[in-house]
Amino acid sequence: MRKQKCGVIIIAAGYSSRMDGFKPLLKFGRQTAVERVVALYQQAGVDQIILVLGHREDQIRPYFDNQPLDVVVNENFAEGMYTSIITGVAHLNDEIEAFFIHPVDIPLVKRETVKELIAAPQQLSKGIIYPSFLGERGHPPLINIKYRSAILDNKQGGGLKRLLALYEADAADLPLIDEAILMDMDTRADYQALLIYDALEAPNLCECYAIWEKHKLPENIRRHCQKVKQTATDLVAQLIDKGETLNRPVLQAAALLHDLVKTEKNHAVKGGEILRDLGYPKVGAIIAVHMDILVDADTAITESEILYLADKLVKNDQLIDLAIRKEMVLNTYHDNPEALKKITRRYHNAEIILQKIQRIIG
Repeated sequence: MRKQKCGVIIIAAGYSSRMDGFKPLLKFGRQTAVERVVALYQQAGVDQIILVLGHREDQIRPYFDNQPLDVVVNENFAEGMYTSIITGVAHLNDEIEAFFIHPVDIPLVKRETVKELIAAPQQLSKGIIYPSFLGERGHPPLINIKYRSAILDNKQGGGLKRLLALYEADAADLPLIDEAILMDMDTRADYQALLIYDALEAPNLCECYAIWEKHKLPENIRRHCQKVKQTATDLVAQLIDKGETLNRPVLQAAALLHDLVKTEKNHAVKGGEILRDLGYPKVGAIIAVHMDILVDADTAITESEILYLADKLVKNDQLIDLAIRKEMVLNTYHDNPEALKKITRRYHNAEIILQKIQRIIG
């Protein structure tokens, strides 16, 4: 099926009046916020990028010299964001079939989110697609070009949200695993929260729950994963107190998601692939080895080893002694030599990990 031609209008024209700092040029790593948003759409492969500037446009423009995007200036930016939307919409190329509206103060939307939105109209057959996270709509909406005239001719006031509400019958929500669609930066505290979020190498707690929902994880597996997370968190806290360097958010996400496709064959490997595809390679690598792992008794403890042990210490949603759990499993498969061989190896590895932890924490 042919991919429709999409554009994006990035709004970076306002005063940033509530922020202690100029929003477009706030830094996220080596990039400014406006560079981050532009790069998002370049990587997602949209057909036209329109950057609307206004306040301090002379400071933003040099960041995009010789880049393939359309930089336009809204001379009326002081009259509000809607004037910048009109400026951008008026510059859309004739071949564009749908377009995003993306304020620069929502800078951490994921590339996978944009790609899913681009594909959504063919699946949902609607003219306005809103990204949503756990039932709440966010940015950027994807709007069919048929609403171009309505936006340009709008005289009712109230901004884009009020205008699009008139066409709710032609709108749909697309559930996504991306809390960043809701995260703007109106204040310095918002900016600090975004910096923390950006530094994560794992889905946060709410995003883990959204992944559960997407994969319709059964309630009993959710309870098991919660208990494994609690067990792993307790272990990692003690290890960090003893000076070990471990990535707590990555481990917690892996614990919550390790049985994401429990009912499928090779569920550990498949679960790891899902998280890698979502953009979390470290989480995926830990999940992929939670059933079988290579352990070296003389190396530093790892997040993968902690999850492996925590999973063995939880039966259903209850803690259980490792030796008792081993005996129960061996008894269950006592007449299956091949299974006994695997079980013995797996629990031997768990025992080595437990010994490594005990040496560290006492």
